Amino acid sequence: MRKRGSIFDGGLKSPQGQGARAAPDWVARLASDQSTREDDHRLRLWLEADAANGAAFDAHARVFNAVGDLADDPEARAILMGGKAAPVRRVDRRALLGGGLAAAAAAAAAVTAAVIGSDVLAEKSYRTEPGEQRRLRLADGSTVMLNTRSKLRVRFDGDERRLFLDYGQAWFQVAKDAQRPFRVFVGEDEVRALGTAFDVRREGERATVTLEEGKVAIFRQAGNQPLGLKPGSATSKLVAGPVAPAVILSPGDEARLVPAAAPAVAAVDLAHVQAWRTERVILESTPLGEAIEEFNRYGGPQLVLGDSDLAAMPVSGVFHTDRPKAFAEAIASSFPVKARPGDGGQIVLTHR
Repeated sequence: MRKRGSIFDGGLKSPQGQGARAAPDWVARLASDQSTREDDHRLRLWLEADAANGAAFDAHARVFNAVGDLADDPEARAILMGGKAAPVRRVDRRALLGGGLAAAAAAAAAVTAAVIGSDVLAEKSYRTEPGEQRRLRLADGSTVMLNTRSKLRVRFDGDERRLFLDYGQAWFQVAKDAQRPFRVFVGEDEVRALGTAFDVRREGERATVTLEEGKVAIFRQAGNQPLGLKPGSATSKLVAGPVAPAVILSPGDEARLVPAAAPAVAAVDLAHVQAWRTERVILESTPLGEAIEEFNRYGGPQLVLGDSDLAAMPVSGVFHTDRPKAFAEAIASSFPVKARPGDGGQIVLTHR
């Protein structure tokens, strides 16, 4: 299995230089599984020798970590490594050297100001087009699945994991990390987890949060700034912070969030919520107008009601989200409804 350190010319080297030119060797050494306690001591001395050494280390680590992030991108992995990627080990001086480096940093203030992990990860953005779904593997091991017409921004650092659902729908399976909260922002609201699975759907200023397993806390008007919690705090990071959670969900709960109103929480059938991940939609006495809106999210021929009074007609069944024509035909065969071609490839439903 190829090691990350081997991306440097000449393979993995033990840093020998005393100046900033040794920075790439230090990055490679610390990212490997070959670093030793002696390396910790030597790194501390090298950082103390010149503040420029720490700046050079940070600069090379940013490049190294950015390249490593490609291992978590399915498209990049398929192109670069044929779908096989070695486990990623990030370079974080605080995590790799622990207390030894912390003591050194206290003696060198210029070095402490540039600790890797707090701000080296640039925000990453993912989006899907109509009819597209995308599965992501994030740097912390969490899995995200984006539904059609969705956009998600990811911003991780050493203290917490922040994500922003700008629009659409996403399912999150969160890697457990009690010390680093997983915070999903939906407009002014926040959904926070430590290790769980949940679904979030955003439509304008409205959102729906459905919990499959574990617990999530929902905060209203939370803002999206870092919590700034002290390490080792006895307070659970699920609920910690300046704002108390509006509600904590249990598995099977769904919370509907609208501006200027308390969350409306109810138990739901999880199979209905999960159906989109297998390209299905489950309708149960759903008004035809709402069903058509759901199908139109996924692209393809757009469904249109030629007679507006059909919008309230309840329909039930399990349908493929990518087969609007089959849905229209099923409606036409079950109700006094006619499906006819419309302008621009539309399918128009009218009274028969």
